[in-house]
Amino acid sequence: MEIISREMALGDKIELKRMSKLHFNDEGVLSKKTEDPEKSFARVFFNAVNEANSLQHQSDELEEKMILYPEQVNIHEVMIASEKARLSVSMLKTVVEKAIRAYNDIVTMR
Repeated sequence: MEIISREMALGDKIELKRMSKLHFNDEGVLSKKTEDPEKSFARVFFNAVNEANSLQHQSDELEEKMILYPEQVNIHEVMIASEKARLSVSMLKTVVEKAIRAYNDIVTMR
């Protein structure tokens, strides 16, 4: 990030640089076409479901390994994996509940 000196800031114009493709260009149009928000939300949601699922599977595998081969697995790793899985499922549940509540609010809106 470039630091602007006080002398540069006191002038009539300060040049702004476009840092993201999502910023407006000189004509006031988005530089990059954005995706459909519905598809984007669905993709993010399904990625979150897959991530929660994989964390749950990793946790289950570590727990099984701890039962079968306790000397090969550190109990701290098992607890950390279990908490990661629990938190991801809890967050996913919260998002689903809020989405359902928002949908119901929209449906009952008059």
